[in-house]
This record gives sequence, C-alpha cells and structure tokens, in this order.
Amino acid sequence: MPLLLYDDAMALLRGLPIDSGAVTVPLAEAAGKVLARDVVANCDQPPFDRATMDGFALLPADEPSFRVVGTVMAGERRESALGAGEAVAIMTGAPVPTGCCVIPVELTQREGQVMTTEVGYELRAGRNVARQGEDAKKGDLVLRAGTRLSPAGLAAAAMAGATGLSVFDPPRLGICTTGDEVGSDGPAGVADCNGPLLSALAEALGVPAERKHARDEPAHLKETLESLAAMSDVVVTVGGVSMGEKDLVPGMAQELGFEKVLHKVAIQPGKPVFLAQRADGKVFIGLPGNPVSVLATAHLFLAPLLGRFMGDWEPAWIERPLAHDHAHRGKRRLFLPARLEANGLHPVAWNGSGDLYSATAAHGFVDLAAGGSWAQGDLLRFLPYLGQGPGEHSVMPARVGGEAPCC
Repeated sequence: MPLLLYDDAMALLRGLPIDSGAVTVPLAEAAGKVLARDVVANCDQPPFDRATMDGFALLPADEPSFRVVGTVMAGERRESALGAGEAVAIMTGAPVPTGCCVIPVELTQREGQVMTTEVGYELRAGRNVARQGEDAKKGDLVLRAGTRLSPAGLAAAAMAGATGLSVFDPPRLGICTTGDEVGSDGPAGVADCNGPLLSALAEALGVPAERKHARDEPAHLKETLESLAAMSDVVVTVGGVSMGEKDLVPGMAQELGFEKVLHKVAIQPGKPVFLAQRADGKVFIGLPGNPVSVLATAHLFLAPLLGRFMGDWEPAWIERPLAHDHAHRGKRRLFLPARLEANGLHPVAWNGSGDLYSATAAHGFVDLAAGGSWAQGDLLRFLPYLGQGPGEHSVMPARVGGEAPCC
C-alpha cells in the first residue's frame, strides 16, 4: 500500500475538529501568543507634529537671527503660536508649534536670547518635523488576528494604545519520551536530546507543557500516557511508532480511546509519524525517535497541530534560491537541514536522521521533491527553525559527510 503523501497528511491534520478559545491577557503576558482579534491604532501616529531632533523651532524667514522666547521639552506643548522672528528651543519628540520648521542645534549659535542660523541652511515649513498621522491614522490596522506576538509586535500594540490583548488560549501539551536507553548511563544508553527540544519548542510557541518519560513496559507506558492525556489537550510521544518489537505507542494510543488519523507519511526524515484523535477532542501525535526526525516532524506536524488551537496558526515557509546545484535521488520527499546564507540555501552534508549535529548547525529545512534536481539560483521552499534567529546555530563538527540512509 503506498504511503500517504505529505500534502495529504497535512490536509488530514488541518481537517481535525478542534475547539479554540480566546482570553484577554495584559500586554506583559502576551509574548509568544497568537492574536485572536485585530489591533488598530487608537490615535494618529505621531499624535501631533513632532520634532525629529534637538534644535530650535521657528517660522521660516529670510533673516538669520531669531529671538528665543522659550523652551519646549518632550511631553510639553506650547499653547501660543510663534511670531515672525521668534524661536523656541525644542527637544526631540516635543510638539512643534504650527507652521514651524526645526533647525538642528549644531547649525546655530546662541548668545543670550538671540539665536543665529548657519548661513545657507534652508528654512522651510515642516523641515525636521514628523507630521501628525504620517506613520498611521486613528483606526488603521496595526496587527492582524492570527499574528504571533513578537517583542516588536508587542511594541506596536503598545503604541496603538493596547493594554490588554485578545489572544488564543494555547493548548496544554503533554510530552512523553520513551525508551529504556534514553537517559540511561549504561553502556548502550543515549542522551535525552528530544525531551529538551520539545519542551523548548513549546516554550517558544507560548504553549504550557508537562514532560514525562516512559519505560519500554506496556503498563508503565499506559500509566504515563493516561496521566498526560488527563492533563493535556495534545499528547506528543517520541519513539515507539515504527515496526520494532517495543514500538508500542500506536496500539497503546488506541487502547486509550484515540482513533488513528494517519500513520506513516512518504517523507524523509520522519516517515513513521502517527496522528490520532479521541472523541473528547484531545489529540495524540507520535514522533519517531531519531533526533533529526523529531526536529523535522515537530516543525512539520506538531507545530501546525498546536497552531490549530490558536487560530490555525502555522510556521511560515519562505522561498530562497539555492546557492549551488543540488539533487535528491531518494524516493520520498526530503526535508533536509540547510543553512541560509547571503548567497542562498546550502543543504548540509548529513549522516541521516540520527545526525543531530548536522541539523543544529543549520537554520531550517529545505523542501526537496523525490528524485528532483535543481540548479544554482532555483527558488525552493525553506522552513526556518522555530525560536531561532539568523546566525543562532551550533557548530558542525569536523567529519566525513555521507549520504543519508533510508530514514
């Protein structure tokens, strides 16, 4: 039976019946959350004609000398208009009297109450003045519903006059890592890198999460999953979804009342991904255990699933050119770690889905069709890693790169 295609799998995920709700939170608690309602400007911006630098405000004139009749500080407003030949010292951000321009203080000389402008400096109305409403008018849309609130977005909301914001109530996430080898200090033990990855991803998305580990024993796995399902809207597991003797997760999910939506998708890495939903609306997603598979399926499936509870938010794909020719000879769609540099995308040399170091030395995943080849400059879809900015990546250890194995 042919494997489910990625686009078809995403259609199933996007079609799940999901209830989402909104809450109002203070601005200080809104970082990382997704807006449920548009934010509009509550006043013109700037709200008045504003000085863009320290200097003197005056009515344009041919004469270079002016009588200084006062000072306007930021936060103050001069009520009376200036007359011909008059000037006021003015600070950056202060309201500018009607019809005036501002001359920078460094282009003037002042002796007592007389200020003289530099010869040749053009005095024209509005020079060095930010006009009222030139950035935005009252009622203009500033932030659209469905936007994830970054620090810059919160600043825009604050400037628009918002003190509380309507945001989608994020789902509660239960994380279950599995496997006797994970975290073991025995001779065949492996470090738990997947648990910290998923916890950090949840934090980056503003999603509260609880993490537990289950041994490869049916009773302990069931107990752990039951506990997480009771306290969570979404349960995500790591490992135990493939064809091994101890890959117990899909069967255990069904024992707990979750009905399979999909299992196995024609992608690399991450083929064994599993998705199910229960009648009470709770969702179960099982990720493969290899670390690059977890990184990939967390971005491709888990993040959009969590976004279903937050106004159908999804991570944003972008298009960027390839820095050099590249071919993918595999039979499955490949989401390959790649670096995004000034000249375009550089797919990494990796050693398969267990090679986490190569993936964390990248900036995101490039989307490569099965059996495709591309020339330098061809535009390809690229998904930046969540919670990571440009240049924020690990160091690729010195090694001999190899072709990826099957998964």
